[in-house]
Amino acid sequence: MTLLLLIGATLAYGGLAANSQAMERHYADIHGRGKEPGVIVRRLCRTCGWFGILAALAACVAASGWHTGPVLWCGMLTAAAIALTLLLQYTPRSAVRAGWIALAMAPLLAVASRLPV
Repeated sequence: MTLLLLIGATLAYGGLAANSQAMERHYADIHGRGKEPGVIVRRLCRTCGWFGILAALAACVAASGWHTGPVLWCGMLTAAAIALTLLLQYTPRSAVRAGWIALAMAPLLAVASRLPV
């Protein structure tokens, strides 16, 4: 159960970080002033971001059921948004890099959660 919550947290953070790169302001923070994401990059970031957010909901529901899972998901999204906001202010490149790593690590954590302990 706790590993599912960790998966949900990483997916929430990664999804929000990917969605932030679809915005011109945050994209310019990483790639230089005046740069805008292309249409393909914007769609890819939004798709990955929403996939991460919805997969975080699935992980929270799998961990806690439908009664408390969505509430837990809202809390994780809030915590991930606060962490991402603070990191985007001070180290924007690290914040986005951590988001992509989180999205890549979530399937590995899911596989690890199925292994017998």
